[in-house]
Amino acid sequence: MQRTLRLLFVATLVGSVLAASLGAIPRAWAGDAAAEPAIKTPGPVGDYLRLAHTRVHARWAEGFLKPVATATPAAPATAADGPREATIALTIRWDGTVAEATVRSSSSSTEFDHAAVDAIRKSAPFPLPTSEVLSDDGYAHFEWTLSRDSRACAAGAKLVRVEDPIEVSLPRLVMSNRIEEALRRVGEVNKGDGALALDRFARLYLGRSVPDPLLDATASVALAETGDKVQIGRLKGALTSRATVRLAAKGLQKLGVDICDAVREPMESGTAMGRETAFEAARVVAASGASIAGCRTKLEALVKDDKQAQSVRLSALDILTTNFRGDIRPLVLGLMTDKDAGVRGAATFASVKKGGGRPEMYRLAPLLHDKTVEVRGAASAGIIRAAGDLALDQLYLLARETDPRPARAVAAELGTLSSAASAEFLGHMLKRDNREVQLAAARALATRSDPAARAQLDAMKTMSGVSPELLALANGTAAASDKDATPSADAALAQLQEFLKARRTHDAVGWVVERFPTFSPHDAIEVLGAWLVRQPTAAAEATPASGPAAPASSAPRAAL
Repeated sequence: MQRTLRLLFVATLVGSVLAASLGAIPRAWAGDAAAEPAIKTPGPVGDYLRLAHTRVHARWAEGFLKPVATATPAAPATAADGPREATIALTIRWDGTVAEATVRSSSSSTEFDHAAVDAIRKSAPFPLPTSEVLSDDGYAHFEWTLSRDSRACAAGAKLVRVEDPIEVSLPRLVMSNRIEEALRRVGEVNKGDGALALDRFARLYLGRSVPDPLLDATASVALAETGDKVQIGRLKGALTSRATVRLAAKGLQKLGVDICDAVREPMESGTAMGRETAFEAARVVAASGASIAGCRTKLEALVKDDKQAQSVRLSALDILTTNFRGDIRPLVLGLMTDKDAGVRGAATFASVKKGGGRPEMYRLAPLLHDKTVEVRGAASAGIIRAAGDLALDQLYLLARETDPRPARAVAAELGTLSSAASAEFLGHMLKRDNREVQLAAARALATRSDPAARAQLDAMKTMSGVSPELLALANGTAAASDKDATPSADAALAQLQEFLKARRTHDAVGWVVERFPTFSPHDAIEVLGAWLVRQPTAAAEATPASGPAAPASSAPRAAL
């Protein structure tokens, strides 16, 4: 009993001393913890502050204010006392431990300040800091205000950002995939060097290596559009993939690289697949109107080499006949006697002079009886190309063909005509009891716009047993192409171009920063690419766009 009385006396004495030094503890902590306000900071920062607050609350409100209020007589604070509070500068390491806790703003009471610092230190370990709260020095910095009134440890809790200059921090943020934080900083400098900062961000973002090869190649092409020659190596690597070869060829062409030099090795000694990607690269460049004369010698050698796979020889011949038609006629005529039937057929069709008339038709007529279907198909399509409707009577043998390939070849040529006779011929093909022939005829008619073709398609709708695929072609509702089905960045690009056209650069930067997180990866690349080519960019090579960033501290301001 006496021991209990002594303990009560000591507690009362301690409480009196604390009350004298700290001021009377308000009744808010005599039993009404609900009076403490909530932390309302939004987003990930607010989420972290609320988690950390549970640790601080246990030490300050529950571990200090309440025991003191219980041990001392409750008395209202006087005007002279004021709402005593102390603000503590808190630094948290990556593992949640406290690196530093010091008084930032004193309460004017040494004892109160010490109690606040002690409560903060003893609240560790804190939740592991997320990337959203970590500063550039690798620590999380906060200012935490602890009060003796009902605000307690929610009187003020805020994140303090310790940031390097943007030319130092931006490369690190982008490479660590902290894109939203990087954009926030671009937005903060928008009133000054916003355009330069967005330039730097765009180059860093597009220069990253990403797992998706198609996105990676698209980003590299966007940089190539600005003249960034650093992309040459990256794009040459993309030449080896079927998925990215077209993009890579386009980018290399923009950078002035001779595509024939770039694909020489796979053409000469590569695998069949490697050669096909090399061929595709040459086709892309040739389709743009650029010269591929440097590829001709190797292509001719491949066509003549009967040890090559048929697909390789046919691809090489196709490129040659498309781009060097007049110059390679002797080669083509020689290949018409090749031992490979597929090559003979391709050479036969390539030898046809479009619009050559009866002489060409008579030259090809004997080949309609050739023993190989490849040559018969090529000759059948060839006489249509040479003589048009005049050749229709020569195709009587087509009805006896059991292989659909000659009919498919003929249908493709008839699809380029517009006469009633050719449409009627396709109508007869629609009635053939062969699905492949029917589809070839329907597609040929669907590509035409003449009334006779439309009439044949309408008649097909009334035929019995017409497949849904044929009806779709007749109704013009065939499945859209992949290009039509893929969302595009057209709307976003239009808005950006509107800002740039009006010379509203500040608004354009703000719009990109605000909308960027909502873009798909492909649209993000398109928008940044459009931003970079808004005007000629001098010395594109001066800003590294791929690979590890140079030490940021040595980067000049102008490199934004």
